[in-house]
Amino acid sequence: MLLRVILLSFIFLGCSVKELSIQQSDQKVRELETLLITLSPKISRVEARSLARNSILYSQKLTKKYEAIAAPWIQNTLVNIGIKKRGLCYEWGEDLVAYLLRKNYKTLAFHSIGANVGYLNEHSALSVSARGEGVHNSIVLDAWRGSGDLYFKKINEDMEYEWKERAGLYRSLPQ
Repeated sequence: MLLRVILLSFIFLGCSVKELSIQQSDQKVRELETLLITLSPKISRVEARSLARNSILYSQKLTKKYEAIAAPWIQNTLVNIGIKKRGLCYEWGEDLVAYLLRKNYKTLAFHSIGANVGYLNEHSALSVSARGEGVHNSIVLDAWRGSGDLYFKKINEDMEYEWKERAGLYRSLPQ
């Protein structure tokens, strides 16, 4: 059985993630920046642009770091059986928020979020809001879902998951 899993994993290792073009990355940065600015007038336009660029580009760097597979569930399987070291959903969020916190944003706040907590399809991600606004008026930043192609959407518009704040998930976030 283990031999089959290993052989299948080598087949799937060929399913590596395609890197975004410069034009695609720039378009995503503009979209995320615009979305951030619509959250609250408290958010600095300069910080919105910086966060958008940093989160898009760092998510792509994590793709390389994790040697991510195109289908996130395959990545999870390879991590869980020990073939890969990292790349579970909470690790994408943990590494992304640790990187973003080093930027010392003054008008933005980060939140750990989870869906289906305690179930087999449990999922964790990161969200960002205007400082003091809370998770209910935030944007989901989910690098795992797109294997490094950062998914972002207002939390109440993400129909794939019913997100709840999940305090204590990421070590780098203040409690």
